[in-house]
Amino acid sequence: MKNVQISFDEKTLEGIDRVAAASRKTRSAIIRTAVIAWLDQKKIQDFEEQWIAQLVRNPDELEDSEAWLRTDRWEDQ
Repeated sequence: MKNVQISFDEKTLEGIDRVAAASRKTRSAIIRTAVIAWLDQKKIQDFEEQWIAQLVRNPDELEDSEAWLRTDRWEDQ
């Protein structure tokens, strides 16, 4: 891992420290976990935006997409 220097306002740093103490983790671990979650969320958001843009450009694909969504459901059996 590489060390980086970042700055936080006092209120944010206090919040990080509170969570770190309660979970018995370091500041770095808390921030690392948060950044990884944000990156995962960003990846999903980017995919959704690309998918919507593609459907806007090619609305005929919407019918096929809706069929795929219906068949991809997990149902209790």
